[in-house]
Amino acid sequence: MALSFAVCAIVWLQSEAVIERRYPLPSTTVAASTEAKTIARGAHLIAIAGCSDCHRADLEGRLTRQGSVLPVWSSNLRIAAHTLTDEEFERAIRTGILADSKSMWVMPAMDYAYMSEDDVTAIVSYLRTLKALGTTPPAPHFDMPARFAIARGDLEPVALRALESPTSLDLGPRYDGGRYLARIACADCHDTDLTGSDAAPDLRIVARYSRADFFRLLKSGITPDGRRPQSKSRPRFRAFHDYEVDALYDYLSARANALRHGMR
Repeated sequence: MALSFAVCAIVWLQSEAVIERRYPLPSTTVAASTEAKTIARGAHLIAIAGCSDCHRADLEGRLTRQGSVLPVWSSNLRIAAHTLTDEEFERAIRTGILADSKSMWVMPAMDYAYMSEDDVTAIVSYLRTLKALGTTPPAPHFDMPARFAIARGDLEPVALRALESPTSLDLGPRYDGGRYLARIACADCHDTDLTGSDAAPDLRIVARYSRADFFRLLKSGITPDGRRPQSKSRPRFRAFHDYEVDALYDYLSARANALRHGMR
């Protein structure tokens, strides 16, 4: 019993150090705007970045990662829009750092780490237009199974994951637009370097698609062979403008071609 107690105490202390760690607050120039064009851009980015996947369509938040060792409620963005400063919003989006300098635990900040300040400004500007609705969700509860996962390194705070996330292949200015879109819209399932995950393949698979097939997949969810694979990200794909689908296809096709020829 004494040994078990000692192990639990060590795990608690190790995990508490990770949970309570404070991170440097990066400077930012993000400042919300009331310009209609900026607000409209923010609404579009909210759609293609898949914010509703975690925060619900009404952006009031929901319980995520149910069944895991650390279920976490996503933020109610409609309330956060009236309680966070512009700087706090920007840090949460791009670094996963909270107002108290601690890390978040489910925000996919690694996907948005390279989002431009203009686009973060647009998102914040749009959220500021929303009426505060719903309730403030509870903070994460770190019980012993979660603390063991943290101590083992199986559960990592978002702030560290955002710093450590790999980037996708840089193919130069011609493909920057598509690469940027892939990071903010595709990385959630296909990882930030687009090499795939347990749930989704490496995006070099796009080499098998014609441009028309790729458009059809994103807009209607139908593959070239007529299948309709399930995807939680389907709503965001339908929100893409045609020129954005073109840019995404150009980059992913060029990436697949470069990897086929041994470029890293």
